[in-house]
Amino acid sequence: MAAQSTEFGGVEHFASSQERVFALLTDLDAMARAIPDLVSAEKVDEGTMKCVVRPGFSFLRGTMRLTIALGECRPPAQAAMTVEAQGIGVAMRVVSQLLIRSEGQGSLLEWSARIDELKGLVAAVSPGLIKAAADQVIRHAWQHVRVQLGEA
Repeated sequence: MAAQSTEFGGVEHFASSQERVFALLTDLDAMARAIPDLVSAEKVDEGTMKCVVRPGFSFLRGTMRLTIALGECRPPAQAAMTVEAQGIGVAMRVVSQLLIRSEGQGSLLEWSARIDELKGLVAAVSPGLIKAAADQVIRHAWQHVRVQLGEA
């Protein structure tokens, strides 16, 4: 397990309504279209998707198997999600929370994510390097969300 948890978070503003943003962020098919370096995705059920990604980071090569599971959702304001990832010599679990509220004619999203578990070779990688890589993936994902909402 990781010696310290790595946390991320931020605020995103959207021109789209709270309901539309919530619907997109909890739609696993739409989510698959926003995952960088996706090789394949298969929906297991309405709340679970399995994916294979091929990340392009120097400290994380090869493919990784992801299981994305929606947690407690309270439409259109709150959603939780867990991502478990496994690859050769690496395993991690990321837990995230989304809070969405109306803001004018659009919406405001407050999000947070925490790496709960980090095992294998990647546990020896500096937290700064992991955070930088995660920030890159997160920026890419938000750009895809904006495209899917027709805001980019």
